[in-house]
Amino acid sequence: MDRPNLHRLPTLALNFNDLASVRSIIRAYITYTRRVSRPTRERDEQIHVLESLYLRLANIPVNVADMALLLSVAEVAALDCAIAGFCSFVRKKVSPSRERDETLQDVERMRQVLARML
Repeated sequence: MDRPNLHRLPTLALNFNDLASVRSIIRAYITYTRRVSRPTRERDEQIHVLESLYLRLANIPVNVADMALLLSVAEVAALDCAIAGFCSFVRKKVSPSRERDETLQDVERMRQVLARML
């Protein structure tokens, strides 16, 4: 077993554009989830985690170019779910285009980074 990884905290490297994208994805996912899914304890807990993460992201100064964001396991899991939901929604609602596909590829790469943290 790789001992050094036991105590490593999940850390997501973000640049200015990533930060704005993650904020938008979280906001959109929370709004959509509240609109289309029935309230359950699990859904409400996930929304609470995402809202707390959103507030942390919103409090980061706008002049920060690059940063490392420490995440809890619950935040990683909730953000992974939000990104998956966002990508699914975009694929269904936005007509295929090179720009859409490139954006989704970038977001999916971030999701792969998150998946490796779990």
